[in-house]
Amino acid sequence: MEELKVEFHTAEEQAAIIANLKNPEHKVIALLMLDTGGRVSEVCKLTWEKCDFRAKTVTIKTSKQRGKEKARCLPMSERLYAAFDELVKQRNKEGAALKGFVFPGNDRGHIYRTAPYMMLKRLQAKAPQVGDVRPHKLRHTFATNLVAQGTELIDIRNMLGHSDSRVTEIYTHTNPERLRAQINASAPRPSVFERLKARLLPKQRTLINLVITDVDFIVGREKEQKQIQSLISRGISVLITGAIGAGKTHLLQSLNFDKPTLVIDDASDFKKSITAAILHICGDKETAAAMLFKTSDLKAVETKLSTSSLPNLVQTLKDCTQPNEYLLKIGNIDGVTPKGVKILEDLKDHFTIITTARGIKMEAASFAWSFEKIELQPLTRPDSLRMIYRLIGDLQTSELDAVMTKIYETSDGNPRKIKELCERLRREPFVNLDSATEVADSYLGRQVEEFDFSIILLVILGGFVLMRYYGRVTGEKDLQFIGACIMFVLMFARYLFKSARRKTL
Repeated sequence: MEELKVEFHTAEEQAAIIANLKNPEHKVIALLMLDTGGRVSEVCKLTWEKCDFRAKTVTIKTSKQRGKEKARCLPMSERLYAAFDELVKQRNKEGAALKGFVFPGNDRGHIYRTAPYMMLKRLQAKAPQVGDVRPHKLRHTFATNLVAQGTELIDIRNMLGHSDSRVTEIYTHTNPERLRAQINASAPRPSVFERLKARLLPKQRTLINLVITDVDFIVGREKEQKQIQSLISRGISVLITGAIGAGKTHLLQSLNFDKPTLVIDDASDFKKSITAAILHICGDKETAAAMLFKTSDLKAVETKLSTSSLPNLVQTLKDCTQPNEYLLKIGNIDGVTPKGVKILEDLKDHFTIITTARGIKMEAASFAWSFEKIELQPLTRPDSLRMIYRLIGDLQTSELDAVMTKIYETSDGNPRKIKELCERLRREPFVNLDSATEVADSYLGRQVEEFDFSIILLVILGGFVLMRYYGRVTGEKDLQFIGACIMFVLMFARYLFKSARRKTL
């Protein structure tokens, strides 16, 4: 065991060390040893991924136990958290990525252990009042501070990463909040004037957010999921429609079916997709493939398929399968061609089909007459807030409710907009209502809306009618002529609007 009675820095020396370290990186290095007891080699290898700013903990891999991958999770002191705050701000100004090693070296790895030694030596030369400062002395000062506060020896050994297995077992029951309180209590106590200044003029410190969250989940589509599963189980084809960003593709990808499934990713290239589907089936049904192609060699089958026409490929696909044996999952058919419509017409009676589209022109929708249409509406406010909370609920901010409301109002319940706004907001290291408003105001997606100009056009035409009436009352011939021309246009407006209106299923 290491001796706990070793050289350590006095409270005055500790205060002088922190006060004279102006570089945020140097301050974080020193505090990682002084306030967490980290070894110099452990500090050099620390990564951003091991810094949990929400829980205010640092996970340090123990460097002394070779061959044993062990780590200890240590609470951050308030001043260490504040130092990280300064470092994050500096790195963002420099445009540096907050990933990988916290202290990167010139060779794309971490800094060498000599760097902290040299930094502390320069500090000692500049400010002699810090005493004989060395990395291991800072580590022992950490332990000494805890001993002075009455911390149990077993907890101190645990945080120092000593190799006693009994200590490791006890560590699993240690309360990090209790340790954090003891670490904060062990920090040098500020003067009366400093405490009064901090109370009257508190320094504002925003919260650090460097967490990456999972976005692969579904919110607010439970009803549609159950409905689609029920329809497919009964052999009824489904067309999922909705506006841009409604989550059609995401919903389609989230669905799993008991029926074997063939996937057609690209509706604009049916030949390639159907060829791949046939080869997939031949791999599962070697006997059927041998009967159909006179060979079970997939390479030979692929060669034969490459020379076949698309209608022949469709017929081959049908010959390989039984009616309604497979589910055909087609990506997006917004841009389906007339040729593709004919293919879908040929497939719909043999396969159960599920596909998505924003809308299908009526002249191209004949294949979908027997489909069940599931239209995705914008998420309700409660579902939108649930989704937003799943995406940014872990962020450190005192204005989470206001931020969530701002995102909802900007997105209008559109899942894609919610996801993009939240992803953009997560790139901000400091999140509050102001930063959320700035992100929302600059978001171009809020300006992309499908808008019906018919009403505006009718208002304009109505204005010209009033112009003709006013010209007749005032005797202005020019106004009467313009108004008469517009009246002539209005006589055929119904037919113009009818022909110009986009017809979709």
